[in-house]
Amino acid sequence: MSLLYKLITPREFIPLLKQTGANRVIPVDATWYLPNAGRNGKEEFLTQERIPGSIFFDIDGIKDTESPFPHMAPSKETFVKALNQFGILPSDTLVVYDRIGNFSAPRCAWTLALFGHPDVRLLNSFNVYKELNGPIEQGPVKGLSPYEPTDKYTVSEDLTQDQIVSFDEMTKLVEDGTFASGKIQLFDARSNGRFKGVDPEPRPGLTSGHVPGAQSLPFVGLLDATTKQFPSDPAAMKELVIETISKYNGKTKEQVSKDLAENQIYTMCGTGVTGAIIKTALEHAGYKNIKLYDGSWTEWALRNGNDSPLIAKDL
Repeated sequence: MSLLYKLITPREFIPLLKQTGANRVIPVDATWYLPNAGRNGKEEFLTQERIPGSIFFDIDGIKDTESPFPHMAPSKETFVKALNQFGILPSDTLVVYDRIGNFSAPRCAWTLALFGHPDVRLLNSFNVYKELNGPIEQGPVKGLSPYEPTDKYTVSEDLTQDQIVSFDEMTKLVEDGTFASGKIQLFDARSNGRFKGVDPEPRPGLTSGHVPGAQSLPFVGLLDATTKQFPSDPAAMKELVIETISKYNGKTKEQVSKDLAENQIYTMCGTGVTGAIIKTALEHAGYKNIKLYDGSWTEWALRNGNDSPLIAKDL
């Protein structure tokens, strides 16, 4: 499978934003914060700053409304309804960003591409965009989209079966030893402390730890510490991915490179947001057919219970 979406540098995006023509270029603000951050991405979009012409894609709102777990992938019907409300057309180029840099934007880009939107791009990153004096709109706006609603949005393909791993499949792969054997490489984007079970989760009452057989791949290690930007060169991204996996899992770089080249790859995190960051990094490093465990650690820990043998800790 080819890349679901492409990275676009701010230097490339700024002139694209100014172009006029039949096909619109629409920025998509997908800013979201962890529950313990004390901030609200939607409220900030409505009252503070944004790229001109942006819509706001709320991953807490455009989701599987029947699931008890946070921002699970929406149904096709929910997705189409939301994009029609935004006034989006299949011909639009959608450039996704978040005001952190690269945090929740990869999750939104993945969701847009999940239902086959033809041209989705991920801005790499908003912080660099501002450094280059990209246009910024300040002050309050009335709604989440400046465009008139439509009924013309259609879904060309539904990739949910190819892209998402379910809880039941995860359980089977743990119990039959597939992750432990390395036949599928499972990477967790949370901090190494949460992965080991020594640091708390940001959601009260949720134990930390990891899925047995998973490997630690903290997403922060794949982004520039200041700008939150991915390496722009695929070779540099691949090198950083291999180095970070080696660092946290006691494996040589040669072994990591071999494992990535020869095996299927799955990613996860706390609720499926930062798992999309490491999925993006792996895909843009050249690895293909990567799946996301959408429910991630929140679903896994809550459905299994704190005392389950399927909750692993490195204490």
